[in-house]
Amino acid sequence: MTTPNGAAPRRIPDAITDPTTGRRISLLDTQAANRRASWVLGGFMIVLLAAIAYLMALAIDPAAASTFIVIAVVLAVAQSLGAYWFSDRLALAVSGARPANVEEHRYLVNVTEAVALGAGVPAPKVYVIDNPAPNAFATGRDPQHGAIAVTTGLMQLLDRQELEGVVAHEMAHVKNYDIRFASMLAATVGAIVLLRDVAWRGMVYGGRSRRSSSGGGKGQGLAMVLLVVLLVLAPILATMLKLAVSRRREYLADATGAYITRNPDGLASALAKIRDYAGAPLEVSEGVRHLYFANPVKRLNAAVWLSTHPPIDDRISRLRRM
Repeated sequence: MTTPNGAAPRRIPDAITDPTTGRRISLLDTQAANRRASWVLGGFMIVLLAAIAYLMALAIDPAAASTFIVIAVVLAVAQSLGAYWFSDRLALAVSGARPANVEEHRYLVNVTEAVALGAGVPAPKVYVIDNPAPNAFATGRDPQHGAIAVTTGLMQLLDRQELEGVVAHEMAHVKNYDIRFASMLAATVGAIVLLRDVAWRGMVYGGRSRRSSSGGGKGQGLAMVLLVVLLVLAPILATMLKLAVSRRREYLADATGAYITRNPDGLASALAKIRDYAGAPLEVSEGVRHLYFANPVKRLNAAVWLSTHPPIDDRISRLRRM
């Protein structure tokens, strides 16, 4: 890996300094926290979906309470395991990424291997997305199963030091276990939305059967109200959490990537070029949009609370102060 002063690459330190607050951030603590949070989130999803299922049973058919709960727990476990084992393959597939060919993409492969050496992690698998829009993303449940996908437009737009900065940023996501946590969080939101749709249908058709019977009462009415409130608020709160966590991790990955390359200006310059890119945007599935280096939907960058990414100008400013 090249460095601004030609020095040999050094391994990233165990802690870095936040350029805004001046606080030292332990990367080892961050990695451990992300691993714990992934499993806590999986357990939380099971409890939450079981609670929704129980309220569904009370509101629709109390006699089927055990069946509803079993279905919800099975759904939660399946979503968690699927997010852990298969989220990387799904993200690569929906993004149209193909494995990089060593002969055709030797430059990209060499840059990735050099950055991995500087970061002290196994070299991830490298993929290419045939699209002129400059962008990239990382996926993988841990550093031993990491993958980085880069658009052809990014390789054409950036010089070597800028490309190293982007690859180092994405490698930081894998190194810090951000991707595993993000996948579990996305699975939580997806499971809630799926069960919400089932609940709406159940209340519609279940309501008809209740009106034709003499059952029901205040208990079912209260359960119905609580269920509606939970089904409305849970996806909103989970999505807000996903957005907030994603933005925080983008800042940390920028700082970590800059320390890996010892060249924050390279990463800042890459962000500036991507910001000024005037071509057609990258068409990306909403489910994987948060994984990308820069928000593919640029109009959302102005509305920070709606975006999974911090404003590019803010990211550049922080890097310039390092």
